[in-house]
Amino acid sequence: MVVYTFLVVIVFDRGGPQFPILLFSALLSWRWFTFSIIGSVKSLTGKARIIQTVSFPKATLPLTRVLLGLTNYLWGLVALTPLLFLFHARINVNILWLPFLILVQFMLTLGLALILAIVGVYFRDISNILQFTLRLWFYLSPGLYSIDSLSAFQKYITFYLIVNPFATLFESYKNILVRGEPPNPYIWVTLAIAIGSLALGACHFARKETTIVKEL
Repeated sequence: MVVYTFLVVIVFDRGGPQFPILLFSALLSWRWFTFSIIGSVKSLTGKARIIQTVSFPKATLPLTRVLLGLTNYLWGLVALTPLLFLFHARINVNILWLPFLILVQFMLTLGLALILAIVGVYFRDISNILQFTLRLWFYLSPGLYSIDSLSAFQKYITFYLIVNPFATLFESYKNILVRGEPPNPYIWVTLAIAIGSLALGACHFARKETTIVKEL
Protein backbone atom coordinates (compact mmCIF):
# COMPACT_ATOMS: atom_id res chain seq x y z
CA MET A 1 0.00 0.00 0.00
CA VAL A 2 2.81 2.40 0.90
CA VAL A 3 4.67 1.74 -2.37
CA TYR A 4 1.59 2.20 -4.54
CA THR A 5 0.58 5.30 -2.57
CA PHE A 6 4.02 6.83 -3.07
CA LEU A 7 3.90 6.21 -6.82
CA VAL A 8 0.33 7.35 -7.41
CA VAL A 9 -0.02 10.21 -4.90
CA ILE A 10 3.52 11.58 -4.63
CA VAL A 11 5.06 10.81 -8.03
CA PHE A 12 1.98 11.13 -10.28
CA ASP A 13 0.01 13.53 -8.04
CA ARG A 14 -3.21 11.53 -8.34
CA GLY A 15 -5.49 9.45 -6.14
CA GLY A 16 -6.80 11.98 -3.61
CA PRO A 17 -6.56 12.10 0.20
CA GLN A 18 -8.38 8.77 0.75
CA PHE A 19 -6.38 6.86 -1.86
CA PRO A 20 -4.42 4.74 0.70
CA ILE A 21 -7.53 3.17 2.24
CA LEU A 22 -9.33 2.85 -1.09
CA LEU A 23 -6.30 0.96 -2.34
CA PHE A 24 -5.93 -1.09 0.84
CA SER A 25 -9.57 -2.22 0.73
CA ALA A 26 -8.98 -3.55 -2.79
CA LEU A 27 -5.57 -5.08 -2.03
CA LEU A 28 -6.97 -7.08 0.89
CA SER A 29 -9.64 -8.58 -1.36
CA TRP A 30 -7.13 -9.29 -4.13
CA ARG A 31 -4.60 -10.87 -1.75
CA TRP A 32 -7.26 -13.31 -0.56
CA PHE A 33 -8.11 -14.20 -4.15
CA THR A 34 -4.53 -14.68 -5.40
CA PHE A 35 -3.46 -16.59 -2.27
CA SER A 36 -6.36 -19.01 -2.79
CA ILE A 37 -6.04 -19.41 -6.55
CA ILE A 38 -2.26 -19.88 -6.71
CA GLY A 39 -2.35 -22.27 -3.77
CA SER A 40 -5.23 -24.31 -5.19
CA VAL A 41 -3.32 -25.10 -8.39
CA LYS A 42 -0.84 -27.19 -6.39
CA SER A 43 -3.24 -28.27 -3.65
CA LEU A 44 -3.68 -31.75 -5.16
CA THR A 45 -0.23 -32.35 -6.66
CA GLY A 46 1.41 -31.15 -3.47
CA LYS A 47 -0.49 -33.78 -1.46
CA ALA A 48 -0.18 -36.60 -4.00
CA ARG A 49 1.18 -39.17 -1.55
CA ILE A 50 -1.60 -38.54 0.98
CA ILE A 51 -4.28 -38.67 -1.75
CA GLN A 52 -2.93 -42.01 -3.01
CA THR A 53 -2.88 -43.61 0.44
CA VAL A 54 -5.84 -42.11 2.32
CA SER A 55 -9.45 -41.86 1.21
CA PHE A 56 -11.00 -38.47 1.95
CA PRO A 57 -12.95 -35.76 0.08
CA LYS A 58 -10.31 -34.22 -2.19
CA ALA A 59 -12.25 -30.95 -2.44
CA THR A 60 -11.20 -30.17 1.13
CA LEU A 61 -7.70 -29.34 -0.15
CA PRO A 62 -8.61 -26.34 -2.36
CA LEU A 63 -11.37 -25.44 0.11
CA THR A 64 -8.82 -25.23 2.92
CA ARG A 65 -6.70 -22.88 0.85
CA VAL A 66 -9.65 -20.57 0.24
CA LEU A 67 -10.56 -20.59 3.94
CA LEU A 68 -6.97 -19.76 4.89
CA GLY A 69 -7.10 -16.85 2.47
CA LEU A 70 -10.37 -15.72 4.04
CA THR A 71 -8.77 -15.85 7.50
CA ASN A 72 -5.92 -13.66 6.27
CA TYR A 73 -8.46 -11.28 4.77
CA LEU A 74 -10.32 -10.94 8.07
CA TRP A 75 -7.07 -10.17 9.89
CA GLY A 76 -6.37 -7.60 7.19
CA LEU A 77 -9.66 -5.92 8.02
CA VAL A 78 -8.40 -5.54 11.59
CA ALA A 79 -5.40 -3.64 10.21
CA LEU A 80 -7.65 -1.58 7.94
CA THR A 81 -10.04 -0.48 10.69
CA PRO A 82 -7.85 2.19 12.36
CA LEU A 83 -6.86 3.50 8.91
CA LEU A 84 -10.54 4.06 8.11
CA PHE A 85 -10.77 6.47 11.03
CA LEU A 86 -7.37 8.02 10.30
CA PHE A 87 -8.37 8.87 6.71
CA HIS A 88 -11.94 9.89 7.65
CA ALA A 89 -13.87 7.15 5.88
CA ARG A 90 -17.65 7.56 5.81
CA ILE A 91 -18.63 4.62 7.98
CA ASN A 92 -22.39 4.10 8.08
CA VAL A 93 -25.05 1.39 7.74
CA ASN A 94 -23.76 0.40 4.29
CA ILE A 95 -20.86 -1.39 5.95
CA LEU A 96 -23.37 -4.12 6.81
CA TRP A 97 -23.05 -5.21 3.17
CA LEU A 98 -19.58 -6.57 3.97
CA PRO A 99 -20.64 -10.18 4.82
CA PHE A 100 -22.58 -10.31 1.55
CA LEU A 101 -19.55 -9.17 -0.47
CA ILE A 102 -17.37 -11.69 1.34
CA LEU A 103 -19.86 -14.43 0.47
CA VAL A 104 -19.89 -13.41 -3.20
CA GLN A 105 -16.10 -13.43 -3.37
CA PHE A 106 -15.93 -16.73 -1.47
CA MET A 107 -18.21 -18.48 -3.99
CA LEU A 108 -16.34 -16.99 -6.95
CA THR A 109 -12.94 -17.91 -5.51
CA LEU A 110 -13.91 -21.43 -4.45
CA GLY A 111 -15.44 -22.20 -7.84
CA LEU A 112 -12.28 -21.15 -9.67
CA ALA A 113 -10.09 -22.91 -7.08
CA LEU A 114 -11.88 -26.22 -7.65
CA ILE A 115 -11.47 -25.91 -11.42
CA LEU A 116 -7.80 -24.94 -11.24
CA ALA A 117 -7.00 -27.66 -8.72
CA ILE A 118 -7.99 -30.23 -11.34
CA VAL A 119 -6.30 -28.33 -14.17
CA GLY A 120 -3.11 -28.24 -12.10
CA VAL A 121 -2.99 -32.05 -12.07
CA TYR A 122 -2.88 -32.26 -15.87
CA PHE A 123 -0.87 -29.10 -16.60
CA ARG A 124 1.87 -28.77 -13.99
CA ASP A 125 3.28 -25.53 -15.41
CA ILE A 126 0.03 -23.60 -15.29
CA SER A 127 1.14 -21.75 -12.16
CA ASN A 128 3.66 -19.77 -14.23
CA ILE A 129 0.95 -18.67 -16.67
CA LEU A 130 -1.38 -17.95 -13.77
CA GLN A 131 1.07 -15.55 -12.10
CA PHE A 132 1.14 -13.37 -15.22
CA THR A 133 -2.63 -13.67 -15.79
CA LEU A 134 -3.48 -12.60 -12.24
CA ARG A 135 -1.12 -9.64 -12.40
CA LEU A 136 -2.75 -8.52 -15.64
CA TRP A 137 -6.22 -9.05 -14.16
CA PHE A 138 -5.37 -6.79 -11.22
CA TYR A 139 -4.23 -3.94 -13.45
CA LEU A 140 -7.37 -4.34 -15.56
CA SER A 141 -9.48 -3.98 -12.40
CA PRO A 142 -10.07 -0.70 -10.51
CA GLY A 143 -7.76 -1.36 -7.58
CA LEU A 144 -5.25 1.41 -8.29
CA TYR A 145 -7.91 3.64 -9.79
CA SER A 146 -11.68 4.14 -9.64
CA ILE A 147 -14.43 3.62 -12.18
CA ASP A 148 -14.90 7.39 -12.33
CA SER A 149 -11.41 7.80 -13.79
CA LEU A 150 -12.50 5.76 -16.83
CA SER A 151 -14.94 8.40 -18.04
CA ALA A 152 -13.22 8.44 -21.45
CA PHE A 153 -14.45 4.89 -21.94
CA GLN A 154 -17.95 5.52 -20.61
CA LYS A 155 -19.73 3.55 -23.33
CA TYR A 156 -17.76 0.42 -22.38
CA ILE A 157 -18.20 0.68 -18.59
CA THR A 158 -21.29 -1.52 -18.44
CA PHE A 159 -19.61 -4.28 -20.42
CA TYR A 160 -16.48 -3.87 -18.28
CA LEU A 161 -18.43 -4.31 -15.04
CA ILE A 162 -20.27 -7.36 -16.36
CA VAL A 163 -17.28 -9.32 -17.69
CA ASN A 164 -14.85 -8.42 -14.88
CA PRO A 165 -16.17 -9.57 -11.47
CA PHE A 166 -13.38 -7.79 -9.61
CA ALA A 167 -14.26 -4.47 -11.21
CA THR A 168 -17.56 -4.68 -9.35
CA LEU A 169 -16.09 -6.23 -6.20
CA PHE A 170 -13.33 -3.63 -5.86
CA GLU A 171 -15.76 -0.76 -6.33
CA SER A 172 -18.24 -2.35 -3.92
CA TYR A 173 -15.61 -2.82 -1.19
CA LYS A 174 -14.50 0.78 -1.64
CA ASN A 175 -18.10 2.00 -1.52
CA ILE A 176 -19.14 0.28 1.70
CA LEU A 177 -15.86 0.61 3.61
CA VAL A 178 -14.69 4.10 2.61
CA ARG A 179 -17.29 6.09 0.70
CA GLY A 180 -20.32 5.14 2.80
CA GLU A 181 -22.26 4.09 -0.28
CA PRO A 182 -24.09 0.87 -1.26
CA PRO A 183 -22.28 -1.73 -3.38
CA ASN A 184 -21.97 -1.15 -7.09
CA PRO A 185 -25.33 -2.01 -8.73
CA TYR A 186 -23.67 -4.66 -10.90
CA ILE A 187 -22.84 -6.69 -7.79
CA TRP A 188 -25.93 -8.78 -8.60
CA VAL A 189 -24.36 -9.74 -11.92
CA THR A 190 -21.19 -10.69 -10.05
CA LEU A 191 -23.32 -12.75 -7.65
CA ALA A 192 -24.74 -14.68 -10.60
CA ILE A 193 -21.21 -15.22 -11.95
CA ALA A 194 -20.05 -16.38 -8.52
CA ILE A 195 -22.89 -18.90 -8.22
CA GLY A 196 -22.17 -20.12 -11.74
CA SER A 197 -18.46 -20.41 -10.92
CA LEU A 198 -19.17 -22.44 -7.80
CA ALA A 199 -21.64 -24.74 -9.56
CA LEU A 200 -19.29 -25.31 -12.49
CA GLY A 201 -16.31 -25.86 -10.20
CA ALA A 202 -18.17 -28.34 -8.00
CA CYS A 203 -19.47 -30.33 -10.98
CA HIS A 204 -16.08 -30.38 -12.69
CA PHE A 205 -14.30 -31.46 -9.52
CA ALA A 206 -16.85 -34.17 -8.73
CA ARG A 207 -16.53 -35.59 -12.24
CA LYS A 208 -12.73 -35.75 -12.13
CA GLU A 209 -12.19 -36.58 -8.45
CA THR A 210 -12.19 -40.36 -8.95
CA THR A 211 -9.67 -40.26 -11.81
CA ILE A 212 -7.07 -37.82 -10.54
CA VAL A 213 -5.41 -40.43 -8.30
CA LYS A 214 -4.06 -42.16 -11.40
CA GLU A 215 -2.79 -38.87 -12.84
CA LEU A 216 -0.94 -37.98 -9.66
